[in-house]
Amino acid sequence: MLVGVGQVTTRPSAGARFADAPTPLDLMTEALELASADAHATTSLLAQLDELIAIGSFTWHPRDPAALVAERLALRPHATSLTPTGGNLPQKIVHATARRVASGDVACVAVVGSEAMHAHALARREGVALDWPTQSDDVPRPTMVEEERIPFTAEEYEQGLHLPVDVYPLFENARRFARGWNVSEHRERLGRLWQHFARVAAENPYAWLRDAPDAATITTPSAANRMVAFPYTKLLVANLPVDMGAAFIMTSYEFARAHGVPQDRMIFPQAGAEANDHWFVSERPRLDDSPAMRAIWDALRSNGAHADDFAHVDLYSCFPTVVQCASDVLGLDPLDPSRVPTVTGGLTFFGGPGNNYVTHSIASMVERLREDPTSQGLVSALGWFSTKHAWGTYAATPPPQGFFWRSVQDVVDRQPTCVTVTTNASVTVESYTVTHGRDGAPKRLIVAGRLDDERRLWGHSEDATLMATAETDELIGRRGDVRDGTFTL
Repeated sequence: MLVGVGQVTTRPSAGARFADAPTPLDLMTEALELASADAHATTSLLAQLDELIAIGSFTWHPRDPAALVAERLALRPHATSLTPTGGNLPQKIVHATARRVASGDVACVAVVGSEAMHAHALARREGVALDWPTQSDDVPRPTMVEEERIPFTAEEYEQGLHLPVDVYPLFENARRFARGWNVSEHRERLGRLWQHFARVAAENPYAWLRDAPDAATITTPSAANRMVAFPYTKLLVANLPVDMGAAFIMTSYEFARAHGVPQDRMIFPQAGAEANDHWFVSERPRLDDSPAMRAIWDALRSNGAHADDFAHVDLYSCFPTVVQCASDVLGLDPLDPSRVPTVTGGLTFFGGPGNNYVTHSIASMVERLREDPTSQGLVSALGWFSTKHAWGTYAATPPPQGFFWRSVQDVVDRQPTCVTVTTNASVTVESYTVTHGRDGAPKRLIVAGRLDDERRLWGHSEDATLMATAETDELIGRRGDVRDGTFTL
């Protein structure tokens, strides 16, 4: 069960400089101390940690960040661990720890992470060298929670798919076409969805952006809200340059009671399920669907879960498409203002601290359930390109039959895969996006096309007229040609 949670958000004051900003270690240690205090234990939980797990940072890469946290706080955990890339990992760790606690392997585990990407940006802007804490090369590497894997095929990378913001718009635009929305209708829906998230963030003291912009402001390109990759403006994507930290502590019930943790601090994981979608985007038969999400929800339903049971829901929200996809799976209306599927405000407005967002969403869910102890909560988490998925449910009472967990990877692995080719051919446009530079100007049209035999072929174009057309007129379903990787209508 979770007995202590901590969050810290350090917003910059006007005129702030890098010298004023926290380090990732500062944020981690403060968040962990807050989690310890939040448990209200009569003796220190951190003094008896079986394991301290650090969520891997995008900008800070010491050999063993958990060991640095332990050193700063004078802790001696029996083991330290580190995660690779993946926003799914905090939730996956909850599942693994709940199972380890139940089996008696561990009694007390803490998870902590942070990002200081705003501070990192200040240093780059000022031309200042980072002076964040480091470790010598002889420091032993910690245990890795899972293996790191390459996320792109060579063909995907060559066409311009380098970052999540290049990929998720392909899913979003495929969703628009599959549901019969035109470009204008689609934009209006995105604005309404994210407007509701912004209003939740406005009420969250930990959120990075609390000004609650309206739908039109969110979807209209401007000097402050440039187009990033069609149809996503800056206010429709995860907000990475934040300085935030979060932590949670998990223990057995017996350990918590022995250390004086009050009953009203305890929140119990009820059930969890995990799977990866086909690893490479090129392998997925549909770009607007997630067989892994569907299999995960089927597993949770087999344990008695019903969407209407969850008064509090936090759907991973790096981009609107994944919120919509998860809502489809759950049978929720993502545009219902009375049931906004976030407890934080989402990765745009709350903030997107790299791999560590879900540590914040879990901490926020714990706080919601303590305030509403007869209710239940659901947290979804994902990593890479809607690739790695972990969903978990929570309540203030123990699960009647014990913690339920299932991997449904075998279900996903049985799904068909799409074959991708490199050739010169005529294609039907399956999906596309137009990426933009930091100045807001269009850079590249990226096209996923299908041959007549349904094999996939990637193409691109830097033709200004074609890129402009792609952002006003629907390209999906139209015929074009790919020659030496270049797409033309």
